[in-house]
Amino acid sequence: MTGSALVIGIGNDFRTDDGVGLAVAAEVARRGMPDVEVISALSDPGQILDSWTDVPLVVVVDAASGPDVVAGRIRYWIPGDDHQPTAVSSHSLGLPEIYALGQALGRVPRRLVVLTVEIEDSSHGVGLSPAVADAVPTAVEAVLAEVGRQP
Repeated sequence: MTGSALVIGIGNDFRTDDGVGLAVAAEVARRGMPDVEVISALSDPGQILDSWTDVPLVVVVDAASGPDVVAGRIRYWIPGDDHQPTAVSSHSLGLPEIYALGQALGRVPRRLVVLTVEIEDSSHGVGLSPAVADAVPTAVEAVLAEVGRQP
């Protein structure tokens, strides 16, 4: 990692709405911003830890599922928040757990912002549901705002 910010899109394009993190990351990458690296991950904790260690700013975008979700709603989580969300990821190991593992190993970014997009469908298939697809531009703008705050 050579830039000042890293954007990580997490998800699976073959699990319908679970691909939203990848869709957001792809759109951010298309912007070609200097000093911003964009990667996509299938939620492999090792790959994430290798990528984000000591990076000035990391913005992770992932799908979230669980009770009381509203498809397309975007939420933020920052380590140290008093209100750790109950549904941070649609995967078995969520970002709070990966971050805790990174802390234990001394492999964390200097600043981490997690954006989750709540999803309604993670069944096998390709393509986002309309509500989740509609949230992609807003999520992209949220990522760009976070990157723009970076000195």
